[in-house]
Amino acid sequence: MSRRAALPRPLVLLEAFAPFGAGLLLFACGGLSALHILGIGRWPAGPLGDTSLAAALLIAGAGIGILLASWEVLRMRRITDAARRDAARTAAERDMALLQARRLRIQAEGLALMREIHRSTAIPDRGDRLHRILTLLGELFEAREVALFAASGDGREGVQPAAYLKTGSQEEAFLCFEPGGLGDNAAGPDLKDAKVSAEGARLRFEAHLAAGEFPVAKVQWLRAANSPEADAARQNPDAALEALLERLDYGPSACRHAARALDQRRTLRQKIPAALHRTGGGESALIVCVPLMADQKPVGVLRIRAQADDMDPAHAGLEAVEELLVESAKHIALAMKKDEDDRRAITDQLTDLFIKRHFLSHLELLRAEVGGGARPFGLLLCDIDHFKQVNDTHGHLSGDLILKGVARVLRSGLRAGDMAFRYGGEEMAILMPGATPEAAQQTAERLRQAVERTVFRGEKNQAIPITLSIGVALFRSGLNGQQLIGRADRALYASKHGGRNRVTCWTPELPDPLEQKAKEKEKDSARKTKAGTKAVPVK
Repeated sequence: MSRRAALPRPLVLLEAFAPFGAGLLLFACGGLSALHILGIGRWPAGPLGDTSLAAALLIAGAGIGILLASWEVLRMRRITDAARRDAARTAAERDMALLQARRLRIQAEGLALMREIHRSTAIPDRGDRLHRILTLLGELFEAREVALFAASGDGREGVQPAAYLKTGSQEEAFLCFEPGGLGDNAAGPDLKDAKVSAEGARLRFEAHLAAGEFPVAKVQWLRAANSPEADAARQNPDAALEALLERLDYGPSACRHAARALDQRRTLRQKIPAALHRTGGGESALIVCVPLMADQKPVGVLRIRAQADDMDPAHAGLEAVEELLVESAKHIALAMKKDEDDRRAITDQLTDLFIKRHFLSHLELLRAEVGGGARPFGLLLCDIDHFKQVNDTHGHLSGDLILKGVARVLRSGLRAGDMAFRYGGEEMAILMPGATPEAAQQTAERLRQAVERTVFRGEKNQAIPITLSIGVALFRSGLNGQQLIGRADRALYASKHGGRNRVTCWTPELPDPLEQKAKEKEKDSARKTKAGTKAVPVK
């Protein structure tokens, strides 16, 4: 802003016209004195009094010079102001063109993002699908952190974390949460099964977050491997991941902020000074939360965190960025809703395990992959011991609670890529792609022990001890699906008839359940016949 523009209007006018007044005054004084000296008319001497004609003419000429100079200054000022206005208009047009170009670029990137979001729904693994979506959002908005929160789904305005991605020049951290896995344990999930491996020039850390035996989230962390800190982290992955989780913002405060956006049904912005932001890394941050709505129903919340300068509220492109963010949220909401609808279609509502139909189709898919050269896979059939007695003694509602609890324990003990299914009644199945006989047996034993250690509660909060019998079978080339199921069922039958609460792996020597049941039926029939014969009176 120029000095003149900062002055009040009267002072600007005085500055412009004061030279004209001075020039007119000098011209009038000099001219009046010259007329008086020359005796033209009866003009008075004026302010100059009795002076010489030369002085009078000189003063009058000076006044004329000042008038001409003032006129020229005013003309040049007008030209300068016009040039300044033209320059400002040109700069505004340039800024508008740049903003329009930015909008077009953002729209083009947004369209690509929308396509990728919808393509991601075809990725079978939920974790991979969410990782892909968050990575795209992070790249598009140059965000340091991107998080998805899912609506609680219980009629209340609340959210649970669904996925969280933090990126940087030296690291990337990704958390994929189980549906409803965080529950009331936001402050105290523990790390389990932390491990580290080399992946090119980076270290890959993997672990599970669990509340007791119940799964909360899967943690993946990639970081540069060329530093002393990385060497120390390799030696102690538990401590490294604990330090990482301390820096991530997915806990109760993040959920509350996201829930406010969902409750108010509008985009919320929050600028966090560097001194107050726990993950800021020495810089202030701007957090934007956008509610996700599908069919006018809350699905969740999208939250991004960027450096404050990148998305400053005064930034010319912020409006365009937020427009795209809102538009992206619509597509993400539809993708999340489709994901939830697809999951419900293949999920048992009570146990949240996959249903038997999905088990059979996935079994055939694994068989086809083995035929294409993939590694063999394992099948575990699990049966809750004395479940009928639980229903008869404690009631069917307690039985439902036991089924849900056992299902959660099984999910918490699976390897990455394993899938658990409700096969029927109290029987559950687990498919283990690429499992060796040793891995399948170790997993089965770990699951059996986890169920035995867990304290299950009935409808009246009474403790109910539960154990599990498991049969293990490995797929081999030449078997069909029913034959593999038959082997696992034979192993399960051996576990139950061998005393229950044990793991049995299939071998050819195991008895056939159908033959065994037929023999038992024949024995029962023979006993009944013999008893009936003895009861006939002798005439």
